[in-house]
This record gives sequence, structure tokens and C-alpha cells, in this order.
Amino acid sequence: MSSLNSFSQQSDKGFWKYGHLIFTGFYLLPLIINFASFTANQITMSLAFYVAFILLYVKAINCKSAGVTKLFVAMLLICFCATFYTTGTPTLFGFAAYVAGYAYSYHQRIYAALAIISTVLLSAYIGDIGKVQYFLAVALILCAALFSYGIAAKRESLYKKREQESANQLEQLAAIAERERIARDLHDILGHSLSSIALKAELANKLNQGERYAQANSEIAQVADLARQLLSDVRSAVSDLKQLNLVSQVAQLKQRLIEQDFNVSFNVVLNTLPAKVEGIAGLIIKEAVTNLLRHSSTKNCEINIEQTAQQLLITVIDRAPCSTLNSGNGLNGIKERAEQLNGSATFTCGDIFTLNVMLPISAKDLQ
Repeated sequence: MSSLNSFSQQSDKGFWKYGHLIFTGFYLLPLIINFASFTANQITMSLAFYVAFILLYVKAINCKSAGVTKLFVAMLLICFCATFYTTGTPTLFGFAAYVAGYAYSYHQRIYAALAIISTVLLSAYIGDIGKVQYFLAVALILCAALFSYGIAAKRESLYKKREQESANQLEQLAAIAERERIARDLHDILGHSLSSIALKAELANKLNQGERYAQANSEIAQVADLARQLLSDVRSAVSDLKQLNLVSQVAQLKQRLIEQDFNVSFNVVLNTLPAKVEGIAGLIIKEAVTNLLRHSSTKNCEINIEQTAQQLLITVIDRAPCSTLNSGNGLNGIKERAEQLNGSATFTCGDIFTLNVMLPISAKDLQ
């Protein structure tokens, strides 16, 4: 019976949604054990009620709350009528109680519980039952247990629904944040270069009109150099966006620093990371390296990435004097991304610049 919760969810398919109905087979035990004492009519009616109950139950667990009452009443009516032919109906009463606990709200459950108890008592004392006390004990215990389980299953279903909604909202926020990051990167990459190209092109035009051709040609050559550099930067940015594996991305970023004559020390200890953590970590490290490329005066830096059981720790050190710290788009973006995962990012400035990022890895902290 422990699988009733997952079976009740409409999103489940196949055997695992309906496999628990095998427990309704206890309804047939009296027929099986005392088959010789049952008439053909009793056997036929008992099986007909059983099939009808199963069909109503399957429809009820796939039905919205607004339409479940008619099905619930029909199930109770079947249980009551079937008691005149077999004493196995406590099992069916239990499944009807599960539907009531799962489908109804708090106040509706009170009325449903009273309806179940009344029907059980009426069945016990009107039906042709030899041991009324035994019938009542089994029926009421099963109803109480499965009614409570239905309530618990509903709560878990609502919790999972809210959890999924929260996850969807987090994904949307992450997508928005990523679009903002891309916008910042494009602004940083394209804004200055395109402004320089426009100014130099205008200057070259004026120099050409003033017949200062040598200077005009020099400005045009600089425009071409700026355009080539801009194209290279755009390709690099696109490549970074496509790069998903953190280890590969770190290796690529290390190579970029070396190509720019950086003296860099990389200490990376990584195992398998959750996809969300890996994606955010890659963006943070990329942003940190971009800041080093733009602002490091000594080109002497250190990057440490260490993974523990609960956290991913990222440390970036720029061994250059840092008198004041101006948090621009880059540093603010790092902090925002860390906070997306309930992590943190801190910056210290002095004889050296240090960035410390902590990202939680455990599923509990990521929620």
C-alpha cells in the first residue's frame, strides 16, 4: 500500500499508476476460500460489483475534484450492495476512503468520512453478515488508514506541484539573468569597439576631404584592426556560451590567459557536479577571467577551484595592488549568479585582489 501516493498522480503512466489495484483482490478472498458455499448468482453479482468499482475508482483518481463526488457516492453504493453477496467489501470501502482523503478539501473530508462510516455501519447491520464485529473492525481500520494515507498523498502531491512551480520560476529567473549577462557582455564587447570604429571612420572621412590622405589611410587601417579584433571577441563570446563542460571551459580559459602572457596558477579539483551548479560556476569563472584580462596590471594571478561534499569553492587572486574596488557589471554579475544558487561571492581589495565564491552542491541547499 505504500505506493498509493505515486499511483494517484495523473502524470504517472502504465503499471505504476494502477498496479496497486492488485490489493483489491482481498475483496475476492471470501469467494476463493468458500467458493463451494456461494451460489452462481452470488458469484456473478460479486464479480460484477467488483468490476464496476474498479472502473469507478480508476475514473475517480483521474477526475478533478469538482466531479469526484458522483463517483465517490457510486462507489459507496456499490460497496453497500456488494455486502449482500460477499463479506469482502471492507477492502473496497478502504479504497473509497482513499479517494475521499485524496480528492477532498478539509471540510469536504468530514462529510465524506461520515458518509463512509454510515455506509459501513448500514452494510454491517442490514447485510447478511455472520460476524458483524469482525466486519466492522476490518472495514473501519482499513478506511481510517487509507483515508489518512489519501490525505498524506494529497499533501505530498501539492508539495511536489509547488516544488515544480518553484523550479520553473528559478529556471525563468536564471534565463532572465543569463539574458542580462549576455546583454552586459555584448555591451562590453561591442559598445566601446563600435564607438571607436565610428569615430575613426568619421575622422578618416574628414582627413580625406582635407586631402590628408596618409593620416586618413592610417585611421582606416586602425578601423580594420578594430573590426578584426571585435570579430575575434564576438567569436570567443559565442564559443564560451556553447561551452557546457566546466573542466573543458576551465582549460580553455587557462589557455586564454596564457596567450595573453599571464603568469597563472590553476588548482582545480572537480568531480561530477549538478548541471545547474556546473552552468553557474562556468559563467562565474568566465566572468572572473574576463576581469583579469581587462584589469590585471601585473598579469600574475591564481585560480583555485575546490569541490567538497557540500560546496564548490572558487578563489581568484590577482597579485596586483588594489586601492579601491569599483563593482561594475562583471563583479555584480558574479555576485548575482552565486545568489541564484543560495551561494555567496565576496571581494577583498588591498595588496592583492581576491574573489571568493561559495556555491552549495547539496539538493537541500539548492531548493
